[in-house]
Amino acid sequence: MSARPAVLEAVLAPFFNAGLRVSVKNGYIRVHEVPVVDQGRAVRRGTLIAQLAYTDHHVTPPATHQVWFEGPYPCFADGRPMEQLRHSDIPGGEIASGIPANFFFSNKEKGWTSYATHFEQLHHYWRLITDQARAADPGCTPQLGRHEPDVDPCTGVFRYMDANSLRGRFLHLSAKFSGLRIAIVGLGGTGGYILDHVAKTPVAEIHLFDGDVFDIHNAFRAPGAAESTDFGGMKVDYFHDIYDAMRIGIVPHRVYIDEATKDQLNGFDFVFVCVDKGPARGVIGAHLMAQGVPFVDCGLDVSASKTEQLSGVCRATVVTAAKNDHFFERAPTMAEDANALYAANIQISDLNAMNALMAIMRWKQHVQFYAAAKGYHQFEFTSDLMAMTKSEVPCDAG
Repeated sequence: MSARPAVLEAVLAPFFNAGLRVSVKNGYIRVHEVPVVDQGRAVRRGTLIAQLAYTDHHVTPPATHQVWFEGPYPCFADGRPMEQLRHSDIPGGEIASGIPANFFFSNKEKGWTSYATHFEQLHHYWRLITDQARAADPGCTPQLGRHEPDVDPCTGVFRYMDANSLRGRFLHLSAKFSGLRIAIVGLGGTGGYILDHVAKTPVAEIHLFDGDVFDIHNAFRAPGAAESTDFGGMKVDYFHDIYDAMRIGIVPHRVYIDEATKDQLNGFDFVFVCVDKGPARGVIGAHLMAQGVPFVDCGLDVSASKTEQLSGVCRATVVTAAKNDHFFERAPTMAEDANALYAANIQISDLNAMNALMAIMRWKQHVQFYAAAKGYHQFEFTSDLMAMTKSEVPCDAG
C-alpha cells in the first residue's frame, strides 16, 4: 500500500482483506463493484458510499447506519425492489463534488445500536445486496480478490478534514469559497471575529493587515483566550499563529492601510474593512471601489446613558459592483471629533462579534452560500431594540 496514516490503514484493512475494492475521496469511503440485481433481473455493478472523517491520529466512527448507493436500485432475485433499503432518491445524482450517488439507504438489523467500524456499516448493505445477486446468478463472485485501496489524500487548505461540512452534507456549498483571496483590514476587535469565521471556510488565502500590537485590552474583545505572554507582539502575528494550527494560507502584513500602502489591497476577491479611523476608511473605500473590489465596512458606536447603561449600534456597509453609490453617505469617513465613531473607544466582545457576523453572513450571501431574498447593502443592529434595519438595494433588485 502507498503511504497513508496508520489509522486510515486500519479502516481500510478489513475491506482489503475481504477482497473488496474500496476507495476514499473527499471525505467519503466507497465500496465499488458491488453486484446488484436490477428490475430486469440482470446482475449489474454498483457502489456503496458512507461518510469518513479522519486525521493522522483519529477516525470518527460511523455516526449513522445509513449509506448511499450509486447504481440501479437493488432488487431481489425475482426483480422485486428491496424496499426495506429505501430512504430517498438523490436529486442531481451527486452528494458531493466527484461523488455520484442515486439513492440513500436506511436499514438496520434488529437490536442495532451503533457500528464500531465503517466495515461493519457498509458490509451490512453489501451482504443484503450481493446475497440476491448470487441467488440470481450462482456464478456471481462479489469478492474481487485483494485489491489495492484507492485513497485520495486529505488535501486543501485545512490541516485536517472539514468534518463539519462533511457531517452536515454541504461540502458542495463550501466549495463556493475555494480559490478565493480574502483580506481583513484591522484586527483590533471585529476583525478577529471575522477571521475566526473566514478561517473555517476553504478560501485559498486570508491576508491580515494591521500595524498595531496586540495589547491587554484587545484580549477582552477578541475570540479565544490570550496568554499574558502574547501581549506586545503584532496583532497579525498573534492571529496568524492561532489559526495556522487549523489551516494554511494565512498571510500577516504588519502595516496600516493608507495612501502609501493602499495598493496592497489590489486583486482580492473580497475585503473586510474593520478600521476605527474615518479618514483611513475613506481612503480604503475609495481605492477598493476604483479597483472594483467588493468589500464590507464594519463600524461600532457605543454610548453610555444617564442611567449608566450602554447602547450599541453595529453597522455593516456592503459595496459591490451592483451597488456602491451609498458608501460615503453611510460609512463615517470624517476625522475624529467628540462625536465621531469610536471616539470613546467603547467596544464590547459581543458587539464586536455581532458586527462580524453581520459582515460574514452578507459575504456568504455574496458568494451564494446563503440565499438572499434581496440584495441589501446596508445593515444596522441596535442593541437596546434588539433590532436589525436593512436598506440600500440595487435598482434592478426592486
